[in-house]
Amino acid sequence: MSTFLVVASIDFGTTYSGWAYSFRHEFEKDPTIVHAKTWHGGNFVSQKGPTCILIKPDGKTLEAFGYEAETKYADLAGENKHKKWYYFRRFKMKLFDKETLTMSLEIEDEDGKRLKASTVFSLSIRYLKEDLMKTSSDKLRDDITEKDIHWVITVPAIWSEPAKKFMRKAAREAGIPFGQLSVCLEPEAASIYCRHLPLEKSSDTSVSSFKPGTTYLVLDAGGGTVDITVHEITQEGKLKELSQASGGPWGGTNVDDAFLALFHLITGVDIIERLKRENMEDYLELVRNFEVKKRDITDKAGTTLIRIPVSMMDLAEEMTGKTLKQILQDSPEKQLIRQDRDKLKLHTGVLLALFDITVEKIVSHVSTLFQNTAQDCKTILMVGGFSDSKLLQEKVRSAFNNVSIIVPPDAGLAVLKGAVIFGHNKREIVSRIARYSYGLETVTDFDPEKHPVERMYIDSNRHDKPSVKKCFFKLIKKGDTVEAEKESEPKPFRPSGHGTGFAANLYCSSQTNPLFVDEDGCNFIGHFNVSCLDKIGNVGYADVSLLVGGTEIEARAVLQSTLEEVTATFDLPD
Repeated sequence: MSTFLVVASIDFGTTYSGWAYSFRHEFEKDPTIVHAKTWHGGNFVSQKGPTCILIKPDGKTLEAFGYEAETKYADLAGENKHKKWYYFRRFKMKLFDKETLTMSLEIEDEDGKRLKASTVFSLSIRYLKEDLMKTSSDKLRDDITEKDIHWVITVPAIWSEPAKKFMRKAAREAGIPFGQLSVCLEPEAASIYCRHLPLEKSSDTSVSSFKPGTTYLVLDAGGGTVDITVHEITQEGKLKELSQASGGPWGGTNVDDAFLALFHLITGVDIIERLKRENMEDYLELVRNFEVKKRDITDKAGTTLIRIPVSMMDLAEEMTGKTLKQILQDSPEKQLIRQDRDKLKLHTGVLLALFDITVEKIVSHVSTLFQNTAQDCKTILMVGGFSDSKLLQEKVRSAFNNVSIIVPPDAGLAVLKGAVIFGHNKREIVSRIARYSYGLETVTDFDPEKHPVERMYIDSNRHDKPSVKKCFFKLIKKGDTVEAEKESEPKPFRPSGHGTGFAANLYCSSQTNPLFVDEDGCNFIGHFNVSCLDKIGNVGYADVSLLVGGTEIEARAVLQSTLEEVTATFDLPD
């Protein structure tokens, strides 16, 4: 149980981000008592704010975040003063699928200008941190200081180890001290939150009512990624991961992109790019209007009205020589898309097509899991902002009509609030499935049956034995069940030659039984130094083990002679 007076979470999403917190005494009374900010942007009110950041021309100073960043950038663009400013949106996906990653990574803003990703992420996290402190100053009383707050940053479970480390380091650069920071996996946070929700009167199914031994699939559909895992309720009422997290880039932003691409299809010109370049405020209004409508789209026959800006109609006529109405009347889609003054009337069939590819990938992946690792599951728990989409809910129910579908109230806040509960009690998750094999880089004896002869060399530090470098010494195998607070089996290591210690280089691999640390699918995580010189002055063996059952990796080395201990966590290379 956390000893901090307050736990605060930052859910850094692809489309939307937010913060939440609760006091320890509130958690002890009811874990679901969690305070979250309501965001306002013009006529829009949302549970989280858009993941947009505006950085001053110096490339170092934050000007605005969220709705305010959108508005200020639109004003700058309207006066053609935006060229020197940096405006980033939906940049979290820049870390997706990054198996190799350093803090020097650069990303492009909306205008193609480049900045270090660590600057963009750390400034965003700093804003959210300081916004929580400022907005909640009346509740976080004078006797509560920053040292009394434990912070939790959420990350997708399907992210690589380097991407998770990147977020931790960015959070530290944002002013969150090492000892006051945890990383929480998004589907786990959502699952934890739903586990504590009371049974609703209108429903006889709730995760909180599940008995020990019950398994369920967590479908965390966000803006950028879809994270899927399978959990089991243990005898103690905790959560156990049964299959390693999986998923892909099938979030709700794909539907947004398909909607914007529709205008290119209709007009034959890239009208959206020009609208964004010349009328940013109208572009943002168009995107926001669709975002609201998107959640309520269903497969029932009918039409949906989407307001379109006048500037867009003017651009259509300027770029094509025809009015938008004429373009639509000449289009093969004229029966499905019509213009009525400043609105488009879109037939249901057109809207369904926007979802097709994304929903198909989600359903196909879940279907594969049910055939393999989730055969005993009778429930799907849908969380994340995209799970608020009625159409996605309908498609999942239709595809899996033999299982129960649970969509909790405020599905988009489940991760944010669950991360606060996790911060108070990290023992909610008792075990996980290793997504990678983990091991150390070693030198070993040459074996002609498994080592290519071109890798052989004579090692003078090993009595001139035929040896092989860059070997992967496995400590944990991909697919193993690893307990949250239990280390891997210790393995003995000692310095080569006349050294008194060694640098342990840790790698992870997508292969079950990797041979070398430089083969495909194998990536460097970090290193830690082990001194094998004990208090007596002798150099001996150190037993090295890993703790990977938590959300982050820790290493431990214990000298066999004196039981002296060395522990380490890992940072990304600069």
